[in-house]
Amino acid sequence: MESTEPMPATFAAMCRNTCFAALLALVIPAIAQAQDAPKRQIEATIAGAGKDTIYLANYYGSKLYYADTAIADARGKAVFHSPNGYAAGLYAIVAPGLKFFQVLVNEPVIKLVTDTTDLLKHLEVKMSKENQVYLDYIRYLDDRKKERDLLRAQMDKQEDATGRNGFKAQLEDLDKAVKAYQNDLVAKNPGTLVAAMVKMSMAVELPEIRKADGSLDSAAQYYQYRAHYWDNVDLKDERIVRLPDFANKFDEYIGRTVPQVPDTINALADALIGRTDGRNEVFKYMVNTITHKYETSDIMGMDAVFVHMALTYFCPNGAAPGRVDWMPEDKLEKLCERARKQAPLVLGRKAPYLCLTDTTEQKWINFYDLPQEYVAIIFWDPHCGHCKKELPEWGKAYKEKMKALDIEVYCVAKAVDSTLMRDWKAFIREHDLDWVNVGLTQHVFEEAKKDPRKYIPKLTTIESLNYADTYDVYSTPKIFLVDGERRFRGKQLSPEQVVDLVTKLKERKPKE
Repeated sequence: MESTEPMPATFAAMCRNTCFAALLALVIPAIAQAQDAPKRQIEATIAGAGKDTIYLANYYGSKLYYADTAIADARGKAVFHSPNGYAAGLYAIVAPGLKFFQVLVNEPVIKLVTDTTDLLKHLEVKMSKENQVYLDYIRYLDDRKKERDLLRAQMDKQEDATGRNGFKAQLEDLDKAVKAYQNDLVAKNPGTLVAAMVKMSMAVELPEIRKADGSLDSAAQYYQYRAHYWDNVDLKDERIVRLPDFANKFDEYIGRTVPQVPDTINALADALIGRTDGRNEVFKYMVNTITHKYETSDIMGMDAVFVHMALTYFCPNGAAPGRVDWMPEDKLEKLCERARKQAPLVLGRKAPYLCLTDTTEQKWINFYDLPQEYVAIIFWDPHCGHCKKELPEWGKAYKEKMKALDIEVYCVAKAVDSTLMRDWKAFIREHDLDWVNVGLTQHVFEEAKKDPRKYIPKLTTIESLNYADTYDVYSTPKIFLVDGERRFRGKQLSPEQVVDLVTKLKERKPKE
């Protein structure tokens, strides 16, 4: 209940660093105190904090956010009573020195007393049944932890099996006692936030599943564990979004329990979100957290999850409106625009048609017609410093390894003016880049602006001439790897990674 973990000097700084507004620019009113939340009064008397500023912070997920400020009187009494109310959840009362203790907010009036010498040790609950239950629980767990640590230390000193087994039995009895305490607490406090929080922390008891030969069936055990993971959590209870235990449990499920395969993540995320009421704070939290996690993921292919989440929950689909009503319209439009641009580019999809001219501006080359089984498509700019550094490395790998693996490079340059055209050709000659060099060239660019029908559809497509939009080339170099069916198999890979990936893909193919 008490913490001395480092905190920013001000809650304003804390919010700048952690507020959900930084997550996809998703503005969620619930991060701050919800408007028109239940009116509550929280009174904390902290001896030694007379005339000091006392802060109230609320958890949203696993992070603390500024909620309110009060000035303590001469006796250290601070009263928090916002006209907007305080949503139910776990809060922190922050005393001088940035030490704080936690308080459950779920009742109309809460009164607590402590002092600055040891916030938790001297904490007394004067009014609040839930906080008394919570405080007793925290102290009970602390006592049992001390017992457990002592028993383990004694067990470690035992050299014979009989002595060790005796201590193991005592540890098992201690574990049973804790579970019994938890079950009793939940049973005696139905509907309370403290009961919801304790139940959430309890492991679901599941039977062992064994194979016909008597060995443990680890695969069946996993599926059983996953299916019952949320049994102790009411996902329609929106109070839980302000409990860090829920956020930690959710992160564990999405990030580690669920296999990190886009199609699997999408299916299980939809199933989990479907267990909320489709509009409450739990729904908002899940949708925003999953979308942000995979939109910002460094793991190749996880943009497919971002696209799925955005198009399923945020973006209108025909006559059907999106399910998100908490984002400003301009930010929602930007999010949906980005998702729709990325949707055709996720791994497994066929790459958009692309046909551009070579440096002569006479020969049009479509990468779909290239005979090689794999094609690395590189978008670059002759004036891009990173591009000029990386392309010679690609050229070396192309000559030494890629050709032997039946990999072609289809290198698309931005060459829309005379300077870019000149520098493009010079760079190709200087580094002997003898792969397929094409680009949006000066003459084609200028003529297409006057009348694109000169090239479309006889020679190319509007999508090819607008390749930056088609392939979402907002920075360079941008790299894709496509296979024999011209489906995306990789993105933003280094030359070595392309070689490794193609080698593995070839090894997996059945031998004819």
